[in-house]
Amino acid sequence: MKSVLSSILLLFIGIDIRAQTTLPNVDRATVFRQIQGSKEDTNRVLAYIKYGQLLEGENLDSAGKYYLKAGALSDKINYAPGKIKFRTNYTYILNLQGKFAQALKLNEECLDISKSIKDQIYIGKSLANIGASYSYLGKFTESIKYYQQAADIFEKEGRKEYIPQLYSNIGTAFEHANLFGKSYVYKQKALALARPLGDSLQLADLLTTLGLCLYNLKKYEQSIPHFNEGLAIAKAIKSDIFITQAYSGLCSSYRKLKQMDKARDFGEKGLALARKSNNVFLEMSCLRALMFIAEDQNRPEESAKYTAQALKIAEENEMQDHLVELYEDYAADLARQNNYKGAYDYLMKYKMLNDSVQGKDVQNQLQELDAKYQTAQKEKQILSLEKDKEARNTMIYGLLAGLLVSIIIAALVYRNIMIRKRIAENEVKQLQQEKQLVATNSILKGQEEERTRVARDLHDGLGGLLSGIKFTLNSVKGNVILPESSAIAFTRALGQLDGAINEMRRVAHSMMPETLVRFGLVDALGDFCNGISDSGQLKVKIQAFGFSERLESSVEITLYRIVQELLNNVIKYAEATEAQVQLTRVGNEVSVTVEDNGKGFDVAILKTNKGAGLQNVQARVDYLNGKLDIQSKPDEGTSVLIEITV
Repeated sequence: MKSVLSSILLLFIGIDIRAQTTLPNVDRATVFRQIQGSKEDTNRVLAYIKYGQLLEGENLDSAGKYYLKAGALSDKINYAPGKIKFRTNYTYILNLQGKFAQALKLNEECLDISKSIKDQIYIGKSLANIGASYSYLGKFTESIKYYQQAADIFEKEGRKEYIPQLYSNIGTAFEHANLFGKSYVYKQKALALARPLGDSLQLADLLTTLGLCLYNLKKYEQSIPHFNEGLAIAKAIKSDIFITQAYSGLCSSYRKLKQMDKARDFGEKGLALARKSNNVFLEMSCLRALMFIAEDQNRPEESAKYTAQALKIAEENEMQDHLVELYEDYAADLARQNNYKGAYDYLMKYKMLNDSVQGKDVQNQLQELDAKYQTAQKEKQILSLEKDKEARNTMIYGLLAGLLVSIIIAALVYRNIMIRKRIAENEVKQLQQEKQLVATNSILKGQEEERTRVARDLHDGLGGLLSGIKFTLNSVKGNVILPESSAIAFTRALGQLDGAINEMRRVAHSMMPETLVRFGLVDALGDFCNGISDSGQLKVKIQAFGFSERLESSVEITLYRIVQELLNNVIKYAEATEAQVQLTRVGNEVSVTVEDNGKGFDVAILKTNKGAGLQNVQARVDYLNGKLDIQSKPDEGTSVLIEITV
């Protein structure tokens, strides 16, 4: 039989990211009057949503009815934000009721609607909620993938208030995989980020889930302060959901600490509150907590009663993940009561539901229960059957043990050989990469030095010579009387000389902009972007944050060349009308983003065919020991991110 918190690992109520998380100072009667006094428009949709949120802490069914009204009205008036708000709030109710597949479908619809209106924040929320649905369904690899996509969007949009919940959700996914240490790290980060935000509802959630994580790490005494703090906050904001969650956690921890009276008291309080708020998910978790207490105190009838009630909830709500454990628990309860036939039937149900995971273990248990049932009917055969079984098992276990030892020794030898081979291959690969990087660095450094020398020679040498010639010719023009045809030719030659001087200056500036040398990267890129915008080829916007101090000269030149190459690629290939360059510096971390609204492309082709321009960009990024990330899809533009440490 499994530990109590293995059945409530999905009980992380704040896992859904919604448009609002708490309504601290809203009067319910006022909101209801808004509903009655409004027309069938967007204001009524928002009032329905707000009223549903006010009802969540008391009765989930009532809250769900108002969310459904909001969804129906949004469809009627074609109000896209209302369609999204309905889904993000109603799926919260569905998850609490264990209807995970239905919630996933609504969250996927929400993502499609958000993309259609091109709202990045709604897209991020939808991705996070899809991740939550996959987490509830036990698909944790998919879950983490969607959480990471959402985190990227929120970080890019500067919406830090959503990051703590995402960290907590990722921790929850690791917890489902029994990686409790890694889960604890993520949840600690989430709590540290959430405290300054002052969101009481989020704090109540994070504190109780961190307590559950400590419980699973078998740090029972350390879990209790987190449950108590979460309970105090939940009571202050009158959130029955998190009050119940804290009660359930305290019940489990005090049980492990052998303080059974306290454990039972918290379990019964949680059960009563869960039933009051019609929260079947929490009701089931409290029932299982009380079941384990009864089991520890050797009260099999009471344990079976709680298990049966929890089993009924799981069957009515099709909670497959919980039915697996509950079938096993109930079979154990019946076996303790010597009801081997009933135990056998429920273990068969368990086998049918979980055969792919623990098939052989279940078969052994079924055989054992079946043997007990048969021997209960044939008392005269008990001794002989037990002796035969014991001898057979001894022989089988001996053979299995010998085979297992042989397999372990062979696996260790093979593993040792493969590790040594991998280390040698990595060392060779690293030496080759270092050699290639040194060569690339030398080439780039030589190119920039040659550019600087040629630009200086053009500007100071040829530029000065051409300016002197122009000055001399202007003097001659004023002192010599020429025929009309000769005067026109002379004037044309002076104009061509001006053009040559300007072209020489443009070339020299392109090779090594004077602004870059004198004023730095931000000003030089500003001039470059303005020049492109003024030409009418492409409208380029530039933003810079955190560049109060200049970078090293070689870093500035390399970043300038990277942006120059990327914008030239946009002009040549993207068919874009707008582009944006963003420079960000936080401490020693520098990031450069170049985005456009062009035709985009399939980034998969870069694996086999990367053009000369992108190869130059990659070489310069490698020179800076940085990272290059290209995101693009056909008809959705392109985003290129470069990250370096200075």
